[in-house]
Amino acid sequence: MSAEEKWVEVQNYDPSWPQLYETESIDIKQALGNYAVAIEHFGSTAVPGIAAKPIVDVLVGTQSSEVPQSVIESLEVLSYEYLGEDGRRPGRFFFRKRGNQAFNLSIVPVDGDLWVDNLRTRDFLRSHPTWAQDYSAIKRQAAATSPDSMLGYQDGKRKFIEDMKREALAWAKKLNH
Repeated sequence: MSAEEKWVEVQNYDPSWPQLYETESIDIKQALGNYAVAIEHFGSTAVPGIAAKPIVDVLVGTQSSEVPQSVIESLEVLSYEYLGEDGRRPGRFFFRKRGNQAFNLSIVPVDGDLWVDNLRTRDFLRSHPTWAQDYSAIKRQAAATSPDSMLGYQDGKRKFIEDMKREALAWAKKLNH
């Protein structure tokens, strides 16, 4: 497969996803040592009950805005492929692992905008089951419309995600006041 996935599969929530994350995060922490300040399960596989692509998302927070070659090599030992910096989200470095179980790994500065935004969205969906179910429906619709294009799938979700992120931000501000 090229850098763009060629088939979009959205399936019902799998209760094994959190355990897959836990097991993988131990290996990642051992491989990255002190470079990884924090590791979190994020994305749809981290939200109980939500439909998702069967790819577990791992967020690694660092104090650095760079990814040294030694980190790339350490993750390659764990079968991760380095795909570089995300052009849509500068400061996010992307890796993927495929096989019996698929993982996407993002490295971002801990407590930076990408770190905060991803965890806030995850926590918002965990706390708002109606939004989570609506997101499941949008994802299924986007996958049905663009089953052979990850970019088309992402475009199909874009407006909903923008609305959801605004709601998540408002929710987080209420919690902090």
